[in-house]
Amino acid sequence: MTQIKQRLNIEAVCKPGKTGQFDVIADGEKIAERGGNWFTRSFGAGYPDLDSVVERLVEKQRSAQAAS
Repeated sequence: MTQIKQRLNIEAVCKPGKTGQFDVIADGEKIAERGGNWFTRSFGAGYPDLDSVVERLVEKQRSAQAAS
């Protein structure tokens, strides 16, 4: 969440779901999630790669700026 705030200057929040599952919400849009099934989550798998999430959001902002 801190990377998103620092690099993009937008607030992101973590919305908990089922056991071990969560969504990351920024600007009212789901930008990442931790999913998988109960078995993979119990071993710590399924976390989003925040670097790739931030890069994808940076590219989306660039595209929006170029279009306007």
